[in-house]
Amino acid sequence: MIEEMKNQIIIDGQNLIIAKNSAWTLMDTLTDAGVPMESVCGGKGTCGKCKVRVLSGEVMGCNGSFAEPEKDGSYLACRIYPLGQVVLDKITKRGVTAKGEIGRIHISSKDRVPVLRKSAVRPTYPTLTQNYSLQEMVNKVNDVKYKEMFNLHSTALQDIPLLARTKTEIYTLIHLDNNVTAVEAGDTSSVFYGVAFDIGSTTVAGMLMDMNRGEVVASAAETNPQTAYGADVISRIKAAEKSEGLKQLSDLIRHCLNNLICKLCSVIGIRTQDIYLMTIVGNSTMEHLLMGISPISLTIPPYVQVFKSIPPLPPQELSLDIHSGGRVVLIPNIASFVGADTTAAVMAVDQDLTPKLTLLIDLGTNGEIVLGNRERMIVTSTAAGPAFEGAQLSCGMRATDGAIDDIVILEDVHIRTINDQKPAGICGSGIIKALAEMVRRRIITFSGRFVESSQMSQLPPKLRSRIRERDGQREFVLAFAEESANGSDIVITQGDVRELQLVKSSICTGSQILMQSFGVNPEEIEQVFIAGAFGSFVDLDSALAIGLIPVHERKRVRSVGNAAGEGAAKALLSNNHIQRCQAIAEKAEFIELANHPQFQKSFIKNLAFPEEV
Repeated sequence: MIEEMKNQIIIDGQNLIIAKNSAWTLMDTLTDAGVPMESVCGGKGTCGKCKVRVLSGEVMGCNGSFAEPEKDGSYLACRIYPLGQVVLDKITKRGVTAKGEIGRIHISSKDRVPVLRKSAVRPTYPTLTQNYSLQEMVNKVNDVKYKEMFNLHSTALQDIPLLARTKTEIYTLIHLDNNVTAVEAGDTSSVFYGVAFDIGSTTVAGMLMDMNRGEVVASAAETNPQTAYGADVISRIKAAEKSEGLKQLSDLIRHCLNNLICKLCSVIGIRTQDIYLMTIVGNSTMEHLLMGISPISLTIPPYVQVFKSIPPLPPQELSLDIHSGGRVVLIPNIASFVGADTTAAVMAVDQDLTPKLTLLIDLGTNGEIVLGNRERMIVTSTAAGPAFEGAQLSCGMRATDGAIDDIVILEDVHIRTINDQKPAGICGSGIIKALAEMVRRRIITFSGRFVESSQMSQLPPKLRSRIRERDGQREFVLAFAEESANGSDIVITQGDVRELQLVKSSICTGSQILMQSFGVNPEEIEQVFIAGAFGSFVDLDSALAIGLIPVHERKRVRSVGNAAGEGAAKALLSNNHIQRCQAIAEKAEFIELANHPQFQKSFIKNLAFPEEV
């Protein structure tokens, strides 16, 4: 039993953190204090992403003895416990992976009626001869304008006495249909902002909107702080099994949203209280954790969610810093691991309205697939894992500065990095391009294995020199140590190839099973939309070449950016679009791949790369 005691963690002479006790690992301590840490493995000590340098002080290992550093002098924060005062070197904040572009939001004027509205009215105050309650006074105005009785929320009732005492000539009602949530002095209808959030497993993106103009006026993104508990949702569900872990995960995402709200407000110089409405999309796990509801039922047969939809919530229920009379709208989930982000993406690309048979693939930490049109839609979720975000790859990284995102292989390797920085690793879009090039140049075979030594003579000398064996497995060097940002070779290993084969096969197989269930073949798919953080940047020709997308004609495939975020923004501006989301969630038919009789056979077949690359 590790003795409980207070600790001081000093980072680069700037931040002082008091740990609750030494029963917490250094990573738990830093995460709880708001210092972003990354852990693909969920704190098991296998991914090596949470390295720190201890400048002074003592740390203990998991075995109860003083910990020894790695060869490079670093420690894994998830495997050490601070003792007393510990001074750390500066922790470099990892860049935020972009979520993809949001196009200009187009909503017709008749549809641009948000679920929460502001209405300026002129009250007729009661007198000694015309005596009635202040609640009735509000409804006297309402009788004329809306022909319905208002239901005044308790918070709105608390606002009215002060206004009546000062005989305010005009006041503004904040109301959800006929439910008044707040009353403000004067005509404040010109100040009306909303914020739409897309909570991804890796990145959280926020868009601030001027509700009167119907325009995005600011956007911001942060790495989801829950990544400290693992890159994938299963790791986070496991971490949330105990009430303390669930609370920590819930607090982290709420704190992240509040940070983004402050950032967005500072961009245009408004107060957080000027935000009245919020829409949120995310996968089922993200929405459960935000609500503080255990998502454990998602991992236990029959793999169901606790909730599908929730009525609009006061922000206080989620500890979110917007106007107290505002409301938070969670877009409904569809089923199991097909969440609100998929619902919003379907609505954003009008898949629920088009007569065209459409395949929508959302590529991110999770992979969701929707096939159908306005007549019928079927959906599924695949265990894509975090490889598309660069995780679980030997030299993988997020799509930030220094990440290799484009590769051309001719007589030698030619790479491009994000913002033309020295190469520091390879991101998901880069690995897809690299695999397509390596298959095309016969560096790896259609089965995914590196070319045999007997056939290497067919490769140019510079390419042969990049193929080597280390620690019992083959690898291909993209950038040598002397040209990299970290002084280490950047490679693609046989294990990396296998990891990507598993991911691409799961997406391809899921798409094929949906087609079989729908009774169509690839040639009948009229359009394919690739959405999501990874889908926004992947080279579509390379994705087709390795068999990630199960169609053959490039002209039918296009990227649609952050469709989930766009859907959240549209829902913010239009109650009609919220109603569409609810209809989509009810209409979509869910298929569980794990129980499908064709899945295993098709999955094994789709591991291979197409021979026509």
